[in-house]
Amino acid sequence: MTPYTHSWQPGLRRALRSAGAWVSAGPPEAVISRMARSDPRWPVFSSAVEYINVEAIPGDIVECGVYTGVSLALLAHAQQEQATDLSRRIVGCDAFEGLPPSRDAHPLWTTGTFSVNTWEHPVLPIGARATPEATRALFALCRLPPPVLEVGWFAETLRHTPCPAIALLHVDCDLYEGALDALNGVQPALQDGTMVLFDDWFLFKGHPDKGESRAFSEFLTAHREWEAVPYRTYGTCGRAFILSRR
Repeated sequence: MTPYTHSWQPGLRRALRSAGAWVSAGPPEAVISRMARSDPRWPVFSSAVEYINVEAIPGDIVECGVYTGVSLALLAHAQQEQATDLSRRIVGCDAFEGLPPSRDAHPLWTTGTFSVNTWEHPVLPIGARATPEATRALFALCRLPPPVLEVGWFAETLRHTPCPAIALLHVDCDLYEGALDALNGVQPALQDGTMVLFDDWFLFKGHPDKGESRAFSEFLTAHREWEAVPYRTYGTCGRAFILSRR
């Protein structure tokens, strides 16, 4: 995977200027704390990061499907909050072009959905395009260490610049094809104890032959060395597992 190397400093400055009410509401710590309080996924994000630190699982925290950077920032915040000697990169993988075409489309979404922001955000106005610069600006606003952003479709990029090891993987790909591409792309970096979180596990009415659930089932069938140990459900549609090597 080729890191995003375009000049992004002007975009970062513009995004930070747009932070507006979030910045005036208090210091950076207040911004990230407000984000955590308002996100139902935060308790499990925090627990999952605590788990990889308590168990001393080496490697990076990787997210496939960054969108506006909120969940990636929350994972980085969880890691920053916990005292540990482990060195971890925060890695986000996304094409920043919204959802690709899919044969397994959800009725709520069309091709290109998630290319623009649709929620209250510290940096991006509603309707603004989700970009790598916006995610970097969010991290800068919250005084989090800069993330490593790998830009491109998973099938084209993940295989070229693999992480040496992944401690926690957040799969937020929504659809079957993207989730399977992500899992196949990171497979060499998975290890005994890797935490895997699926943000959209129960979409498609929880049908096991659709979406992220189908992708993980097919991945485990193809890679019999792994057993998925259920960890927790979280948020509206999320489910987390711990990978155990047989």
